Amino acid sequence: MTENVRKYPDISFVDTDTETLTNKLIRAFELFTGRTLYPADPVRLFILWIADIMIQERVNIDFSAKQNLPRYAEGEYLDSLAELFKDVYRLEPEAARTTIRFTLSIERDTATVIPAGTRLSAGEEIVFATVDTLTIPAGSLTGEITAVCQTAGEIGNGLVPGQITKLVDIFPYFQKAENTTESAGGADWESDAAFYARIRESMETFSTAGPLGGYEYHAKSASALIVDVKATSPEPGEVDVRVLLAGGELPGQETLKIVSDALNADKVRPLTDHVTVAAPETVPYNIDVTYYTQTGGAMGAEAVAQNVAAAVAEYKRWQAAKMGRDVNPSYLTALLMQTGAKRVVVRSPVFAAVAGNAVAVIGTTAVVNGGAESE
Repeated sequence: MTENVRKYPDISFVDTDTETLTNKLIRAFELFTGRTLYPADPVRLFILWIADIMIQERVNIDFSAKQNLPRYAEGEYLDSLAELFKDVYRLEPEAARTTIRFTLSIERDTATVIPAGTRLSAGEEIVFATVDTLTIPAGSLTGEITAVCQTAGEIGNGLVPGQITKLVDIFPYFQKAENTTESAGGADWESDAAFYARIRESMETFSTAGPLGGYEYHAKSASALIVDVKATSPEPGEVDVRVLLAGGELPGQETLKIVSDALNADKVRPLTDHVTVAAPETVPYNIDVTYYTQTGGAMGAEAVAQNVAAAVAEYKRWQAAKMGRDVNPSYLTALLMQTGAKRVVVRSPVFAAVAGNAVAVIGTTAVVNGGAESE
């Protein structure tokens, strides 16, 4: 997840403040012995050692207690708590998928069979294999089939059409092979924050009438890459689902198909619903900023420039993190004013409302140092 969805008032089961515990131990010793412990007293140093051990144990106790609460639980502890909910499991790593087009060197009088598992490479570490047997009919030169990356995770994503071309398992009459869609759908283990959010949303699945939350939960369960989902019903019986990937990336055909298959499963989709899965609408925006440093300021121009670049990157990440987030130049200004700049002039973006099924997409970025000004 790009954002921490577990924002709640912090609680502690055990006091873990070192100074408070140390003071209590010293006061108790002085009360019982009538002796004042000065900073260099060996007994005081011994008490500090005891306090350090006690604090470490208290930290462990507090951590263990918090692992019994879903909003604090991590890793395998969160996995165990998920057993209390309805069929919720952490999403395992998934392999990227793409469509491969095979081309023969000549038209044949008989069908050409390309066996399942035929491998193609896009590099030393990235190998795809066909999932089914492909039969190219007699008289045809080409055929297409789905292929899956042999290494699970995001490593197989982002290979554009024509990039997967090296055939590992050669067969007769082969001329060339290439992917016709960008590889997508690969995901690493689901993060704790994303898993926790799905655990909470799983309660929506108890309804069998196709609630909004239910569609959004099942869409997120289709891939750990999905960070935001919006489901709407533009008219009775029609369900429009928009999907946004991590980092504000728009989903490709392969990811959309994975989500569509998940939502159209017999145990998910009500019989009367027609479900459409698509990428969000896009609202383009540009960044055009000039910032000024202060003459004789505490922070040098190079440090300010680095901070400004980081602030702009953070704004882009924030703007693309979810659908329905308005293009908000005020937030960009707030970030820039924390960089050490004296003042900033934000010409773009200008405020723009973004619909619930749309996402803001960055266009051009221009950040200019306007020079130093006196206070």
